[in-house]
Amino acid sequence: MQNYLFLSNDYFDITIYQYGRQQCEPHHTFGPAIRSHYLIHCILSGRGIYRTSTRNHSASYELMPGQAFLIEPNYVVHYRADSDDPWDYIWIEFDGLKAKEFIHHAGLSQEHPVFQTSNPSGEVFAPLLHMLTHPDMLPVQTMGYAYLFFGSLMQHSATARPMPANDIKKFYVQSTADYIETHYMEDITIENIAEHLGLNRCYFSKLFKKMTGKSPQEFLITYRIHKACEYLRSTDLTIAEIACQVGYPNQFHFTRAFKSIMNLPPNEWRKRNHNG
Repeated sequence: MQNYLFLSNDYFDITIYQYGRQQCEPHHTFGPAIRSHYLIHCILSGRGIYRTSTRNHSASYELMPGQAFLIEPNYVVHYRADSDDPWDYIWIEFDGLKAKEFIHHAGLSQEHPVFQTSNPSGEVFAPLLHMLTHPDMLPVQTMGYAYLFFGSLMQHSATARPMPANDIKKFYVQSTADYIETHYMEDITIENIAEHLGLNRCYFSKLFKKMTGKSPQEFLITYRIHKACEYLRSTDLTIAEIACQVGYPNQFHFTRAFKSIMNLPPNEWRKRNHNG
């Protein structure tokens, strides 16, 4: 199995956590389980079954080469390789401001999680394959191929939805990201951001959540924690000093927020990822 972590935290339209490839054994099974981020599995060869379950709906899909399946965060999923012809798949785990939009325009959702290609040539998954065969690319190059992958899904999906023209709502989302990037180290609030945009706080929060799938507060916390990872990886600053650098004067609050995002306390994350 190939598995690559993507440790650059400078990209927020699409945030990649890890990607990989697995040639499964017969009956190889995952779940039932819940994922924390979006995943897309692209089947190169072999077969398998993917099952999803919500309070109101359950479904089972028999999948084959050329298809892909979407896993959305916070839903119960289960998948199993075929007993006679187990699948070989590549996958990517991601999130970010544009994640929900890209998935939507590829015609995918929790209710319709299976990607059917309109291009049977086999080129649809090529950008993701390139990422796997060139693990030493610069982060910006890896992100370039990730964008090509999502573009390929949107272009060649049999159920693709058209991309709308730019509108004022997208401007507000981008302006929010720009404001947070500039002021994340300060004691800013969602009220500050809404006031900066000239919007009512309640309307702003609903708009941002609808457009991105995340609340403004969730995005602010994630941005701060990703910046903290940069300090942890590349400096010898103390945890308390890093907490202050990213807008957390209270170290306890910082540690709690860090663990909620990265699934590890800051000290342990540093031990595993420090460049020194």
